[in-house]
Amino acid sequence: MAESVRRKLRRMTWSKIRSTEERVRQILDERTESLASRRKDEAAPVQALSRVLVCGSGRERFGIPAEAVAEVLPPQNTMPVPDGPPALVGLFGRGGRLVSVIDLALALGIEPSSAGDENHHLLLLRRDHPQVALRVERAYAVADTVRLTGEEATGFHSEAVTGYARMQADDADTLSLLDTERLLRPFLTASPVSGV
Repeated sequence: MAESVRRKLRRMTWSKIRSTEERVRQILDERTESLASRRKDEAAPVQALSRVLVCGSGRERFGIPAEAVAEVLPPQNTMPVPDGPPALVGLFGRGGRLVSVIDLALALGIEPSSAGDENHHLLLLRRDHPQVALRVERAYAVADTVRLTGEEATGFHSEAVTGYARMQADDADTLSLLDTERLLRPFLTASPVSGV
């Protein structure tokens, strides 16, 4: 509405201008205004969105990059790994290959909120060798998140946490963003089973 009123005023002023020099000056002024307003719009900070799989372990909520997860699986029967680290809860077969199952809560050193395995989800990670699935207490949804900065950026601290975010649709919970390769690094170098 305000833009159309401005245009009408400019047209009325435009018709009164008689010299070419004045017309050129007015056109240049309008272009300058237009360019200056664009810079103001571009200067506004744009919040980068990232898609994560929101999951829970213990009392914490985590965001794992959606492109790092190949599939969310229901609970599987696993074979225990003798003398393995406590977070390596077992192995199961999938497509003729062994998949190592690492409990996210135990890997991060937090207390799991439930001891039973029946309600856990397995997040099969998108990697070839070795194949790994993270056991989480609950996989909630894939969501767009807004990265937090400054004082808002607080949550669970670990080497595997790369930052903090909130879901775009729900700003109540802070998610700790995980880097799966950093999380798996201690388990991949000291695996007691060949190929795991």
